[in-house]
Amino acid sequence: MSARGERRVTGRRHEDPPLDQAVFAEAFVALTDGIVLADRTGHIVSANPAAFRILGEDALLGRPVDELLLMSGATKVQETEGQLIRRAWFPRDERMGVLEIVTTALPGGRQLHIVRDVTAQAELLRLKEEFLMEVAHELRTPIATLVASLDLVAEDALTMPRNELLVLVNTLRRSALRLGHLVENLLDAGSVEAGTFQVRAAPGSLRRALAEAIGYVQPMLDSKDQRLATDLPPETDRVLADERRTTQVLSNLIANASKYAPEGTLVTVKSRTANGFVRVTVADQGPGIPLDEQSRVFQRFFRSRTVRGQAGGLGLGLAICRAIVHAQGGDIGIESTPGQGTSVHFTLPKARQLAQEAERS
Repeated sequence: MSARGERRVTGRRHEDPPLDQAVFAEAFVALTDGIVLADRTGHIVSANPAAFRILGEDALLGRPVDELLLMSGATKVQETEGQLIRRAWFPRDERMGVLEIVTTALPGGRQLHIVRDVTAQAELLRLKEEFLMEVAHELRTPIATLVASLDLVAEDALTMPRNELLVLVNTLRRSALRLGHLVENLLDAGSVEAGTFQVRAAPGSLRRALAEAIGYVQPMLDSKDQRLATDLPPETDRVLADERRTTQVLSNLIANASKYAPEGTLVTVKSRTANGFVRVTVADQGPGIPLDEQSRVFQRFFRSRTVRGQAGGLGLGLAICRAIVHAQGGDIGIESTPGQGTSVHFTLPKARQLAQEAERS
């Protein structure tokens, strides 16, 4: 093998000039990972500024490292010759955080501990695990309904009275629509994250989009004895939007309103014109959203703690609504008072006004 084709081996060479001690000192101070050096008795003899910040301590030198890093309650993640990786819980901002501690044995019984705050990564992993469980749960119900209904069709379709067969077919359709809705949300969430999400805006009818949405959500409303009231004046009908996507926004918002509001309540959909846009509002009479959570409701996987245990869901609907509305040149927001319901509003460009402006230009 030629010298050019040989693998380069990183590391120090005898002919390399010695590094200035000041360089080591600067690197020690600048590192974002906490560096803690313990003597053979297990007491700290040196620590960089990041260690003080991560551990939230004003004094570290001379303290026992096992007690400080909560080693007794740490979980071993990986162990190799001379190195051990552990994770431990620690108090952080009125909640618990997660520390990752990489311990390396040094000559003379000393130990070097690299300390990282991995709370964000641990929380993301927890959310992903919860998400997968929620997906499985959400898919299981319509699939079970489909299987049971198909079994009845296979056994009794030829002898079943027409009205019973019609009820069964409608049940199959609702389950298939629910599955399709779930899959579409999952695919859209992936395309939003990948930056490939697209809409095809064209002059269309807001009323037609709402009628399509009602066709999907009406069984949900009926199952909870909820009423849907609509108020869409004629001047708000023509919008510049992707009609299929607008149907998706409306069905997501009405489904959320139905899901989280009590039985027998009212869900309203109304539209108004303002500054060349149509503003659509979907309101419910549910429990509302705490003020400290309202800024997060459009994040993926987020679900309010007030309803998390009461209804299913993947926490994707509002995030997808925001992506659709923004891609169409509109805006979306939420107004909620705990105990007094929630209203979500979004805007779409008016098709007629934009066409007139194009003619004048």
